[in-house]
Amino acid sequence: MKKQLLLFFVLMVFIFNGSKVSFAGWVWTGETSWIDPEQLTRDTTDQRFKYAVTLMIEREYLSAIDIFKSIIKDIPDTELAEESQLNIAKTYFLIGDYKNSFRAYEQFIEKDPTTRRLSEILEKEFNVGVSQMERNENGAIRVFERIIERNPLSFIAADSQVKIAECYYQLRQFDQAEDSFMSVMENYPNSEWVPYAQFRIPYCKLSNIRVQERNYDLLTKSRDGFEIYLANNPQGALVGATNEIISEIDIKLAEREYETGIFYLRKKRPDAGIIYFESVTKNYPNTEWASLAEEKIKMLKKIGAIK
Repeated sequence: MKKQLLLFFVLMVFIFNGSKVSFAGWVWTGETSWIDPEQLTRDTTDQRFKYAVTLMIEREYLSAIDIFKSIIKDIPDTELAEESQLNIAKTYFLIGDYKNSFRAYEQFIEKDPTTRRLSEILEKEFNVGVSQMERNENGAIRVFERIIERNPLSFIAADSQVKIAECYYQLRQFDQAEDSFMSVMENYPNSEWVPYAQFRIPYCKLSNIRVQERNYDLLTKSRDGFEIYLANNPQGALVGATNEIISEIDIKLAEREYETGIFYLRKKRPDAGIIYFESVTKNYPNTEWASLAEEKIKMLKKIGAIK
C-alpha cells in the first residue's frame, strides 16, 4: 500500500511539473485566447496579427509595431488592417510616445472620416491628451483642439475645452486660460462643466494678480467673479473654497483701503483719510483692518480733526 501511494505521489509530481513546462510562456489575449508565441506560425496575415498582439503583451513594442505596419501595407482595406492601425496607436501609447499615438489615431480617422468608430477613437485621443498634459501642455492642447474640430457638439468636446483651459493654466498663461474657460460657458452652456468654469475664470484672474503684484483692479474683478459663481451655484461643490478665497481677497482690499487712509493722514488730509477708514469698516467688517480703521476714526473725532 505504501509503495502504491509513493508511486502515485511520484506520478502526480511528474504530471504537475510537466504541465508547468508545457504552459510556460503561454499568453492570454482577447483576440487569440491562450497561445504559445514560440509555437505560433506566421504564414498568414491573421497569424502575423496574433503574433504581433502577443509581442505587445510581452512588451516587445517596436517589433509589434513593425508587424502591424506590414499587415496594413499588405492588406490595406481590411478589418485586420483597421485593427492593426488601432494597435499601433495603442502600442505607442503604452511606451509613452503620445505624439505618434495621436498621429496613428488621426491616420485611422483620415482614412475613413465617417467611421462608425469615431466616438471610440476620439475617446482614445482624449486619453492621449490627458497623459500628454504631464510633460507637454502645448502638444496636449493640439490634441484637444483636434477633438473639438472633429466633433464640436459632443460631450467629449466640452471635456476637451476644459482641458485646454487647464493646459494654459499649467503654462501660467492665465489670460488664455480665462478665455478658454469662457469658451466652455459660451459654447457648451448646458454642460456640467459650466459651474466649474465659472469658478475658474475669477481664479485665473487671482492667479494673474500673483504675477502682476498689487493689481487691485484685477483683484476686485476676481472677487466679483467669485460672487457670480456663488449667486449661480448656491449649493455648488466649490462654495466653501469660494467663500475662503473671497475672505482672503477682502483682507487684501481692506488693507489697501486702510493704507490709503494712512497715506492721507500723513499728507495732513484727515477729511480724505476718514473716507477710506469708513469704507473699510463698511465693506470689510470681518477683517482685522476694520478694527484698526475704527480706532483711527475714533482718534480723529477725539482730536477734532473731523466732525
